[in-house]
Amino acid sequence: MRVLLLYSNQSRELVPAPPIGLSYVASAAEAAGHEVRLLDLAFAGDLLGELAQAIAGFAPDVVGLSIRNIDNVIQQRFDSPLRALQEQIALIREKARTADGRPVPLVLGGPAISILAGKALEVFGADYAVVGEGENAFPALLGHIAAGTEPQRIPGVCYWQDGLPVRNPSELIAGFADSGLQRWIDWRRYEHAGGTWPIQTKRGCPMSCVYCAYPLVEGRRFRQRAAGEVVDEIARVLRDVGPRTFEFVDSTFNLPARHAIAICEEILRRRLKANFTAMGINPLDVPAELFPLMKRAGFNSMMITPEAACETMLDNLGKGFRMQHVDRCRERARASGLKSMWFFMLGGPGETMATCEESIRYAETRLTGWQFTSVFFTGIRILPGTTLARLAIERGHLAAGTDFSQGHFYLSPEIDEAAVLARIHEAVTRNPSIVQAAEGGTSATQHALYRTLKVLGVAPPYWRFLPAMLSFPPLHFLRSRYPSVVAGKPAERLCEA
Repeated sequence: MRVLLLYSNQSRELVPAPPIGLSYVASAAEAAGHEVRLLDLAFAGDLLGELAQAIAGFAPDVVGLSIRNIDNVIQQRFDSPLRALQEQIALIREKARTADGRPVPLVLGGPAISILAGKALEVFGADYAVVGEGENAFPALLGHIAAGTEPQRIPGVCYWQDGLPVRNPSELIAGFADSGLQRWIDWRRYEHAGGTWPIQTKRGCPMSCVYCAYPLVEGRRFRQRAAGEVVDEIARVLRDVGPRTFEFVDSTFNLPARHAIAICEEILRRRLKANFTAMGINPLDVPAELFPLMKRAGFNSMMITPEAACETMLDNLGKGFRMQHVDRCRERARASGLKSMWFFMLGGPGETMATCEESIRYAETRLTGWQFTSVFFTGIRILPGTTLARLAIERGHLAAGTDFSQGHFYLSPEIDEAAVLARIHEAVTRNPSIVQAAEGGTSATQHALYRTLKVLGVAPPYWRFLPAMLSFPPLHFLRSRYPSVVAGKPAERLCEA
C-alpha cells in the first residue's frame, strides 16, 4: 500500500526536534513492502497547503500522523497544538479518499498518543492509534487494513469496536537498531535552526518519578544497544550527513553509567571527531570518571534533571536519589568544564514555600557562572496513567474521569504561585543564568545569537551560551527590572524587542 506518514511538530521551545521515532516506523513499514513517504512539515510555512499538495500527489491508501507533544507543559504560558492538529486531520479526512470516495484509514502514533492511548481516538476522530513502539505494530496493522480485518491481536493498537475505543495491551520489542533518520528528512533545515542529530542508545526507564510517562511509553526495564552498534550508527551518519552535534535522546543517558562509559570509550577507541550532547543526565549514577570521559569523547554540554534541590521534594517526586547525589553531580559537572542545563519543577505533592525556597536558593547560590543554566517550571503537567494523576484525583484536585488531553497542572495548595514566581525573579536578579520556563520560547535575541554562532561554525546546542547572553548588562538590567512572568500568564517579553 501507499503509506503517507506525517510529522507536523513545529514547537520551538529550545530547538526543533527531528522525527526519530517516525523514522523507525517508516523504515519498518518500507521493509514490510509498502511504498512509504514521510512528509516532514516541521518547517512548513503553509502547513495545510503543503499537506494538501502531498495528499494530491501521492494518493495514499493509509495516512499515519505522528504527534510528539500534547502541549508545552508550561502552566503560565500554556500552548496546545490540539486545534492545529484537528485542522490537519480535517484536511486529511477531506482530501485523502479511496476510489469510491471514503476517507482512507487514519492511524495516530508518537509519544503523545502513547500517553493518551484510546482517548486519542475520541479527541482526534482517528480510526486507529499505536501505543508504544510502532516498528512491529504499524506494519502488522497495515496488513490487517489491507485484508479488511480487525486488529484484535496486534499489541499496542487502539481501534473502535461497537462505537467505543478498545486498546490491545502493549508489548515491548526485543531490540532496536539504527533509526534510518537520514533517509527520511532534509537535515539542512534542522541544522540551520540549531538542531542536533538524535541518537537513541536504550529504551525504557525503571525509575519511579511520579509525574513521568516515559515508563508508560517505553517500559520499565532498560533495553540497551551494544556500544559498538551505537557508534557504528554515529560513524555512518557522520560520514553521510556530517551533523555538527549528535544528541543522545535517552530518557537517562547515564543510567546505568557503565553503558554511557562504554559508548564514550568506543568513540575514543575509534578516534571519531564529533560533538555530542545529552538530554538526560540523572544525578543518581555519576561516577568520577563519567564527565571527564564524556568531555574527552567530544561532549560540549548536557541536561541534568534533579527537578528539586531539597530532600522532601526529591522523596515526594519519587526521584530515587538524595541531595548528596545532586551535590556530587554538581561538583563533578563543574570540575569537568561541561556546560549544563539544570531542570527544576516546583509545586508538586507536598511542596511548601519552604521547600520552594530550598530549590530556588540552591540554583541561585550553587549553580552560578556561565557553566550552568537553571530552568524552573512552576506547576507540573499531569499526564494520564502517572502516579501524579492518581494523587491529583485521590486528593480532590481533579475529578475521576478527567480528560487529560486538556491542560491540567498540579500546584500544591500550600504554595502561593505569585509569590513563588516573584521569588524566582528575585533569584534572576542575583544569578542571571536562572530562567523561568514561562519566560517564552526562543526569543528574537536568541535567534540572532544562534544565527551568528551558526555562521561562525560553532557546534550546537546553542542554549549552552545562554548564561553569557543573559549576563549581558543591558539584558540583565531589563530582566532584573521587569518581571517577565506573573501568575496565570506571562508578562510581555521585553527581550523580544
